[in-house]
Amino acid sequence: MASERGSATLPTNGREHRIIVAGFGGQGVLTLGKVLCTAAMSEGKIVTYLPSYGAEVRGGTANCQVVISNDTVYSPLVERADSLIIMNQLSYDKFAGRVKPQGLLLVNSSVIELDEVPVEGPATVLALPATEMAAEMGNVRIANVILLSAFVTMTHLVGQESCTAALEGLLGERKASLMDLNMQAMRRGVDLAASTQTQPLPVSGAPAGKTT
Repeated sequence: MASERGSATLPTNGREHRIIVAGFGGQGVLTLGKVLCTAAMSEGKIVTYLPSYGAEVRGGTANCQVVISNDTVYSPLVERADSLIIMNQLSYDKFAGRVKPQGLLLVNSSVIELDEVPVEGPATVLALPATEMAAEMGNVRIANVILLSAFVTMTHLVGQESCTAALEGLLGERKASLMDLNMQAMRRGVDLAASTQTQPLPVSGAPAGKTT
């Protein structure tokens, strides 16, 4: 069965929360990670940010690995993730099996078909049509903001206000005109996370849509 909503919340005992964000170039994967890290730092948390881009971006996957902690982070590498934010099918196929048991998998269901993946135990899946919603709002490039806001709503790792401030700082004066649209995307992410039912992650060896 799926784990309870909010189980991915960063604990207060200093243990870190490890995240992989993945998609293709142009979906704002690295921006999502930067905003999340900046928001966490503004709240006094310790963070690491490890992007992967370059040759992989062309037709492949781009990803960033984020660690958020209340204490020292000893490695920025995320072999097994407490949370995955996946924005395209290729990244789902590549990374979904790296979610920890009882972890969170947030997927862009506009372009991802959930399938069997090799996981060790049940995980919470939140499937949101982020690209579709962003297109309806007039700009598909804000799909990453919708997923970011939904992730924060689910996990409470950082505050929405901190994310808003981080996003505003990242956009700067040159792109200040985009802030209103991004704020709409933030609100849409909150609403979607609150209204969408989570589901079990199909485990390899079990029929799709069921877990063993």
